[in-house]
Amino acid sequence: MSLIDPELIQVNVEANSWEEAVNKAVQPLVEHNKVTDQYPKRIIEIAKETGPYIVIAPHVALPHASSKDGVLDDAIGLTVLKEPVKFGNKANDPVKYLFTLSSVKPEGHLGQMAELVKVLQKKDLYQQLDQANSPQQVDEIVND
Repeated sequence: MSLIDPELIQVNVEANSWEEAVNKAVQPLVEHNKVTDQYPKRIIEIAKETGPYIVIAPHVALPHASSKDGVLDDAIGLTVLKEPVKFGNKANDPVKYLFTLSSVKPEGHLGQMAELVKVLQKKDLYQQLDQANSPQQVDEIVND
């Protein structure tokens, strides 16, 4: 079982704002019935209310919302932006990698994040992601 669903991987995605980046990153989860189309709206609303809490490390965002905000199934997707965008997080902007989470259990994303931390600690992860030209290549990098 892959940590990051290969069907939910996107590369070279263009976005002009953090909101557009979030919408595009969540789109595969909507298309594969992991979340409803309300989910990206809630992520953006919450980030506007609370600040860019979803930016968790330099160049990395973790768009997610509560299980009650339209989650249908557990999933982790990855979107690699063509050009980074600013989310308003001084320490970690600009963001290029969006790991999109959905979890049906209220605390389920904590387990997903623990697994994701292992992926983020891989040597040369970002250079490899930058060189990947297809979802298949990204899948091999993050799920090996």
